[in-house]
Amino acid sequence: MISNEYRKQSSSGGAFSLLAGWVISQGGVVFGAAYDSRLAVKHIAVDTMADLCKLRGSKYVQSDVGNSYKQVKSFLANGRKVLFSGTGCQVAGLYAYLGKRYNGQLFTIDLVCHGVPSLGAFRCYLSKLSHVLGDRNISGFRFRKLDSWSIIPAVQLSESKWRLLRLSENAYMDAFFEGITFRESCFHCQYCNTQRIGTFTLADFWGIGRHGKHFRRNVAAGVSLVIDNTDIMPTIKSELEKHAYIEERSMEEAVAEQRNLKMPMPRSVKRDSAVKDLMDRSMSLADFAKKYGYPYRVTLKSAIVGMVKGLIYALGLYNVYKTVIYKFGK
Repeated sequence: MISNEYRKQSSSGGAFSLLAGWVISQGGVVFGAAYDSRLAVKHIAVDTMADLCKLRGSKYVQSDVGNSYKQVKSFLANGRKVLFSGTGCQVAGLYAYLGKRYNGQLFTIDLVCHGVPSLGAFRCYLSKLSHVLGDRNISGFRFRKLDSWSIIPAVQLSESKWRLLRLSENAYMDAFFEGITFRESCFHCQYCNTQRIGTFTLADFWGIGRHGKHFRRNVAAGVSLVIDNTDIMPTIKSELEKHAYIEERSMEEAVAEQRNLKMPMPRSVKRDSAVKDLMDRSMSLADFAKKYGYPYRVTLKSAIVGMVKGLIYALGLYNVYKTVIYKFGK
Protein backbone atom coordinates (compact mmCIF):
# COMPACT_ATOMS: atom_id res chain seq x y z
CA MET A 1 0.00 0.00 0.00
CA ILE A 2 1.24 3.47 -0.92
CA SER A 3 -0.50 6.69 0.06
CA ASN A 4 1.04 9.54 -1.94
CA GLU A 5 -0.75 11.98 0.35
CA TYR A 6 0.70 10.61 3.59
CA ARG A 7 3.93 8.92 2.47
CA LYS A 8 5.85 12.21 2.60
CA GLN A 9 4.92 12.53 6.28
CA SER A 10 5.58 8.90 7.20
CA SER A 11 8.51 6.56 7.75
CA SER A 12 7.02 3.96 5.40
CA GLY A 13 4.21 3.95 2.83
CA GLY A 14 1.64 5.90 4.84
CA ALA A 15 -0.76 3.03 5.56
CA PHE A 16 -1.18 3.93 9.23
CA SER A 17 -2.22 7.49 8.38
CA LEU A 18 -4.59 6.20 5.71
CA LEU A 19 -6.37 3.79 8.07
CA ALA A 20 -6.38 6.37 10.87
CA GLY A 21 -7.90 8.97 8.55
CA TRP A 22 -10.59 6.50 7.52
CA VAL A 23 -11.61 6.04 11.18
CA ILE A 24 -11.40 9.76 12.03
CA SER A 25 -13.58 10.61 9.01
CA GLN A 26 -16.33 8.54 10.66
CA GLY A 27 -16.07 10.46 13.91
CA GLY A 28 -13.75 7.88 15.43
CA VAL A 29 -10.73 8.01 17.73
CA VAL A 30 -7.19 6.79 17.05
CA PHE A 31 -4.75 5.53 19.68
CA GLY A 32 -1.02 5.28 19.06
CA ALA A 33 2.44 6.00 20.43
CA ALA A 34 3.59 9.61 20.83
CA TYR A 35 6.42 11.49 22.56
CA ASP A 36 5.62 13.60 25.58
CA SER A 37 7.55 16.75 26.53
CA ARG A 38 10.31 14.63 28.13
CA LEU A 39 10.57 12.32 25.07
CA ALA A 40 8.94 9.45 26.92
CA VAL A 41 6.82 7.37 24.54
CA LYS A 42 3.19 6.98 25.63
CA HIS A 43 -0.08 5.94 24.03
CA ILE A 44 -2.46 8.84 23.47
CA ALA A 45 -5.78 9.37 21.71
CA VAL A 46 -6.40 11.78 18.82
CA ASP A 47 -9.56 12.46 16.86
CA THR A 48 -8.47 15.09 14.33
CA MET A 49 -6.23 14.86 11.28
CA ALA A 50 -4.22 17.81 12.60
CA ASP A 51 -3.21 15.83 15.71
CA LEU A 52 -2.43 12.64 13.79
CA CYS A 53 1.13 13.88 13.23
CA LYS A 54 1.85 13.10 16.91
CA LEU A 55 1.43 9.39 16.20
CA ARG A 56 3.39 9.20 12.95
CA GLY A 57 6.91 7.86 12.71
CA SER A 58 8.47 4.68 14.07
CA LYS A 59 9.47 4.65 17.74
CA TYR A 60 11.87 1.86 18.67
CA VAL A 61 11.19 1.81 22.40
CA GLN A 62 8.42 0.41 24.57
CA SER A 63 5.39 2.67 24.75
CA ASP A 64 3.57 3.16 28.04
CA VAL A 65 -0.09 2.32 27.38
CA GLY A 66 -1.11 4.09 30.62
CA ASN A 67 -4.91 4.21 30.90
CA SER A 68 -5.47 3.91 27.14
CA TYR A 69 -7.31 0.57 27.47
CA LYS A 70 -9.78 2.19 29.84
CA GLN A 71 -10.20 5.11 27.44
CA VAL A 72 -10.83 2.75 24.53
CA LYS A 73 -13.58 1.01 26.49
CA SER A 74 -15.19 4.35 27.33
CA PHE A 75 -15.20 5.51 23.70
CA LEU A 76 -16.68 2.19 22.58
CA ALA A 77 -19.39 2.41 25.24
CA ASN A 78 -20.30 5.83 23.84
CA GLY A 79 -20.70 4.40 20.36
CA ARG A 80 -17.56 5.80 18.75
CA LYS A 81 -15.33 3.82 16.43
CA VAL A 82 -11.78 3.26 17.63
CA LEU A 83 -8.51 2.39 15.93
CA PHE A 84 -5.78 1.15 18.30
CA SER A 85 -2.22 0.77 17.02
CA GLY A 86 0.53 -1.00 18.95
CA THR A 87 2.75 -4.05 19.15
CA GLY A 88 1.17 -7.49 19.08
CA CYS A 89 1.36 -7.86 22.86
CA GLN A 90 -0.23 -4.44 23.41
CA VAL A 91 -3.12 -5.29 21.08
CA ALA A 92 -3.56 -8.66 22.81
CA GLY A 93 -3.60 -6.85 26.15
CA LEU A 94 -6.36 -4.56 24.91
CA TYR A 95 -8.55 -7.47 23.81
CA ALA A 96 -7.95 -9.25 27.12
CA TYR A 97 -8.99 -6.11 29.01
CA LEU A 98 -12.14 -5.59 26.93
CA GLY A 99 -13.20 -9.24 26.97
CA LYS A 100 -14.48 -9.09 23.38
CA ARG A 101 -13.41 -7.75 20.00
CA TYR A 102 -16.19 -5.24 19.22
CA ASN A 103 -16.16 -6.23 15.53
CA GLY A 104 -17.14 -3.38 13.24
CA GLN A 105 -16.50 -0.76 15.93
CA LEU A 106 -12.99 -1.49 17.17
CA PHE A 107 -10.17 -1.82 14.65
CA THR A 108 -6.63 -2.69 15.66
CA ILE A 109 -3.22 -2.51 14.04
CA ASP A 110 -0.53 -4.85 15.32
CA LEU A 111 2.91 -3.72 14.20
CA VAL A 112 5.54 -6.20 13.09
CA CYS A 113 8.01 -5.75 15.92
CA HIS A 114 11.71 -6.65 16.23
CA GLY A 115 11.47 -6.31 20.01
CA VAL A 116 11.70 -3.25 22.25
CA PRO A 117 14.21 -1.82 24.71
CA SER A 118 12.68 -0.44 27.90
CA LEU A 119 11.85 3.22 28.33
CA GLY A 120 14.50 3.33 31.06
CA ALA A 121 17.17 2.19 28.61
CA PHE A 122 16.10 4.84 26.10
CA ARG A 123 16.21 7.55 28.76
CA CYS A 124 19.75 6.56 29.75
CA TYR A 125 20.76 6.68 26.10
CA LEU A 126 19.28 10.17 25.67
CA SER A 127 21.15 11.35 28.75
CA LYS A 128 24.45 10.06 27.36
CA LEU A 129 23.65 11.50 23.94
CA SER A 130 22.96 14.92 25.44
CA HIS A 131 26.38 14.79 27.12
CA VAL A 132 28.06 13.94 23.80
CA LEU A 133 26.31 16.91 22.22
CA GLY A 134 27.68 19.32 24.81
CA ASP A 135 24.97 18.84 27.43
CA ARG A 136 22.48 20.51 25.15
CA ASN A 137 18.77 19.91 25.60
CA ILE A 138 17.32 17.39 23.14
CA SER A 139 13.86 18.66 22.27
CA GLY A 140 13.03 16.12 19.57
CA PHE A 141 14.10 12.64 18.51
CA ARG A 142 13.38 10.89 15.22
CA PHE A 143 14.29 7.24 14.71
CA ARG A 144 13.71 7.34 10.96
CA LYS A 145 13.75 9.95 8.24
CA LEU A 146 10.23 10.78 7.16
CA ASP A 147 9.30 10.87 3.45
CA SER A 148 11.80 8.16 2.52
CA TRP A 149 12.49 4.49 3.21
CA SER A 150 15.43 4.78 5.54
CA ILE A 151 16.51 4.38 9.13
CA ILE A 152 18.60 7.43 9.92
CA PRO A 153 18.07 8.70 13.49
CA ALA A 154 18.22 12.44 14.12
CA VAL A 155 17.83 14.83 17.03
CA GLN A 156 16.48 18.32 17.34
CA LEU A 157 18.33 20.65 19.68
CA SER A 158 16.12 23.50 20.92
CA GLU A 159 14.72 25.24 17.83
CA SER A 160 17.53 24.14 15.54
CA LYS A 161 17.19 21.99 12.47
CA TRP A 162 17.29 18.19 12.71
CA ARG A 163 20.84 16.84 13.14
CA LEU A 164 21.67 13.34 11.90
CA LEU A 165 23.38 11.03 14.37
CA ARG A 166 26.68 9.41 13.49
CA LEU A 167 29.22 6.93 14.86
CA SER A 168 28.76 6.23 18.60
CA GLU A 169 25.89 8.74 18.77
CA ASN A 170 23.86 6.05 17.01
CA ALA A 171 24.89 3.19 19.31
CA TYR A 172 21.30 2.73 20.55
CA MET A 173 20.09 1.77 17.07
CA ASP A 174 23.18 -0.33 16.34
CA ALA A 175 22.38 -2.35 19.46
CA PHE A 176 18.68 -2.41 18.55
CA PHE A 177 19.27 -4.03 15.17
CA GLU A 178 21.57 -6.60 16.72
CA GLY A 179 18.78 -7.30 19.21
CA ILE A 180 20.95 -7.09 22.33
CA THR A 181 18.95 -4.55 24.36
CA PHE A 182 15.40 -5.91 24.11
CA ARG A 183 13.14 -6.76 27.01
CA GLU A 184 13.37 -10.40 28.05
CA SER A 185 9.83 -11.25 26.88
CA CYS A 186 10.62 -10.15 23.32
CA PHE A 187 12.83 -13.20 22.76
CA HIS A 188 9.80 -15.44 23.34
CA CYS A 189 7.21 -13.35 21.46
CA GLN A 190 4.21 -15.42 20.35
CA TYR A 191 3.30 -12.91 17.63
CA CYS A 192 6.44 -13.26 15.49
CA ASN A 193 4.63 -15.28 12.84
CA THR A 194 1.75 -14.83 10.40
CA GLN A 195 -0.91 -15.79 12.98
CA ARG A 196 -1.57 -12.21 14.05
CA ILE A 197 -3.88 -10.70 16.67
CA GLY A 198 -4.96 -7.39 15.10
CA THR A 199 -7.50 -6.43 12.48
CA PHE A 200 -4.53 -5.41 10.37
CA THR A 201 -0.80 -6.07 10.59
CA LEU A 202 1.48 -3.26 9.41
CA ALA A 203 5.16 -3.28 8.49
CA ASP A 204 7.60 -2.09 5.87
CA PHE A 205 7.26 -4.22 2.75
CA TRP A 206 10.97 -4.93 2.57
CA GLY A 207 11.97 -6.73 -0.62
CA ILE A 208 8.80 -6.05 -2.59
CA GLY A 209 9.45 -6.88 -6.23
CA ARG A 210 12.54 -8.94 -5.43
CA HIS A 211 10.79 -12.20 -4.48
CA GLY A 212 7.77 -12.28 -6.74
CA LYS A 213 6.31 -10.40 -9.64
CA HIS A 214 7.84 -7.07 -10.55
CA PHE A 215 6.62 -4.05 -8.58
CA ARG A 216 6.18 -1.09 -10.90
CA ARG A 217 5.91 1.67 -8.33
CA ASN A 218 8.76 3.72 -6.87
CA VAL A 219 9.85 2.17 -3.58
CA ALA A 220 12.34 4.82 -2.42
CA ALA A 221 9.85 6.74 -0.28
CA GLY A 222 8.51 3.57 1.32
CA VAL A 223 5.91 0.86 0.76
CA SER A 224 3.62 -0.39 3.51
CA LEU A 225 2.89 -4.05 4.04
CA VAL A 226 -0.71 -4.44 5.22
CA ILE A 227 -1.93 -7.90 6.19
CA ASP A 228 -5.72 -8.13 6.37
CA ASN A 229 -6.23 -10.60 9.21
CA THR A 230 -10.04 -10.42 9.34
CA ASP A 231 -10.94 -10.16 5.64
CA ILE A 232 -12.26 -6.63 6.06
CA MET A 233 -10.32 -5.11 3.16
CA PRO A 234 -12.85 -5.99 0.42
CA THR A 235 -15.49 -3.88 2.21
CA ILE A 236 -13.30 -0.79 2.65
CA LYS A 237 -10.88 -1.03 -0.29
CA SER A 238 -12.88 1.22 -2.61
CA GLU A 239 -12.88 3.98 0.02
CA LEU A 240 -9.15 3.62 0.75
CA GLU A 241 -8.26 3.57 -2.94
CA LYS A 242 -9.45 7.16 -3.25
CA HIS A 243 -6.30 8.10 -1.35
CA ALA A 244 -3.84 5.26 -1.97
CA TYR A 245 -2.45 2.71 -4.36
CA ILE A 246 -3.30 -0.81 -3.17
CA GLU A 247 -1.98 -3.99 -4.74
CA GLU A 248 -2.42 -7.56 -3.51
CA ARG A 249 0.82 -9.54 -3.17
CA SER A 250 1.59 -13.04 -1.89
CA MET A 251 2.22 -13.90 1.74
CA GLU A 252 5.42 -15.66 0.67
CA GLU A 253 6.77 -12.36 -0.65
CA ALA A 254 5.60 -10.52 2.46
CA VAL A 255 7.61 -12.72 4.82
CA ALA A 256 10.68 -13.13 2.58
CA GLU A 257 12.56 -10.19 4.15
CA GLN A 258 10.49 -9.82 7.33
CA ARG A 259 12.32 -12.00 9.83
CA ASN A 260 9.86 -11.15 12.59
CA LEU A 261 6.97 -12.61 10.65
CA LYS A 262 8.80 -15.92 10.97
CA MET A 263 10.40 -16.00 14.43
CA PRO A 264 11.45 -13.79 17.36
CA MET A 265 14.94 -12.36 17.56
CA PRO A 266 17.25 -14.95 19.15
CA ARG A 267 18.59 -14.03 22.57
CA SER A 268 22.23 -12.99 22.32
CA VAL A 269 24.80 -13.87 24.95
CA LYS A 270 25.57 -10.14 24.95
CA ARG A 271 22.08 -9.17 26.05
CA ASP A 272 22.50 -8.90 29.82
CA SER A 273 25.79 -7.02 29.69
CA ALA A 274 24.56 -4.73 26.90
CA VAL A 275 21.48 -3.63 28.85
CA LYS A 276 23.56 -3.12 31.96
CA ASP A 277 26.18 -1.09 30.08
CA LEU A 278 23.61 1.02 28.24
CA MET A 279 21.99 1.94 31.55
CA ASP A 280 25.32 2.49 33.30
CA ARG A 281 25.62 6.28 33.37
CA SER A 282 29.39 6.04 33.84
CA MET A 283 29.88 4.27 30.49
CA SER A 284 30.04 6.68 27.55
CA LEU A 285 28.43 5.97 24.19
CA ALA A 286 31.90 5.75 22.64
CA ASP A 287 32.95 3.09 25.17
CA PHE A 288 29.67 1.24 24.65
CA ALA A 289 30.11 1.30 20.86
CA LYS A 290 33.74 0.21 21.11
CA LYS A 291 32.90 -2.69 23.45
CA TYR A 292 30.15 -4.07 21.19
CA GLY A 293 31.87 -3.50 17.87
CA TYR A 294 29.95 -0.50 16.55
CA PRO A 295 31.44 2.56 14.79
CA TYR A 296 32.86 4.97 17.36
CA ARG A 297 35.59 6.99 15.70
CA VAL A 298 36.18 8.72 12.40
CA THR A 299 38.06 6.66 9.85
CA LEU A 300 38.91 7.52 6.26
CA LYS A 301 36.08 5.25 5.12
CA SER A 302 33.50 6.76 7.51
CA ALA A 303 34.59 10.27 6.55
CA ILE A 304 34.12 9.56 2.84
CA VAL A 305 30.76 7.86 3.43
CA GLY A 306 29.64 10.82 5.56
CA MET A 307 30.67 13.31 2.90
CA VAL A 308 28.88 11.39 0.15
CA LYS A 309 25.68 11.02 2.19
CA GLY A 310 25.78 14.69 3.13
CA LEU A 311 26.12 15.63 -0.54
CA ILE A 312 23.27 13.31 -1.51
CA TYR A 313 21.02 14.96 1.08
CA ALA A 314 22.09 18.47 0.09
CA LEU A 315 21.28 17.81 -3.56
CA GLY A 316 17.93 16.20 -2.71
CA LEU A 317 18.99 12.91 -4.30
CA TYR A 318 18.43 10.58 -1.36
CA ASN A 319 15.43 8.79 -2.85
CA VAL A 320 17.26 8.33 -6.17
CA TYR A 321 20.14 6.78 -4.22
CA LYS A 322 17.74 4.46 -2.34
CA THR A 323 16.08 3.36 -5.58
CA VAL A 324 19.43 2.36 -7.08
CA ILE A 325 20.68 0.37 -4.08
CA TYR A 326 17.27 -1.27 -3.58
CA LYS A 327 17.48 -2.77 -7.06
CA PHE A 328 20.78 -4.37 -6.10
CA GLY A 329 19.26 -5.90 -2.97
CA LYS A 330 21.06 -3.74 -0.40
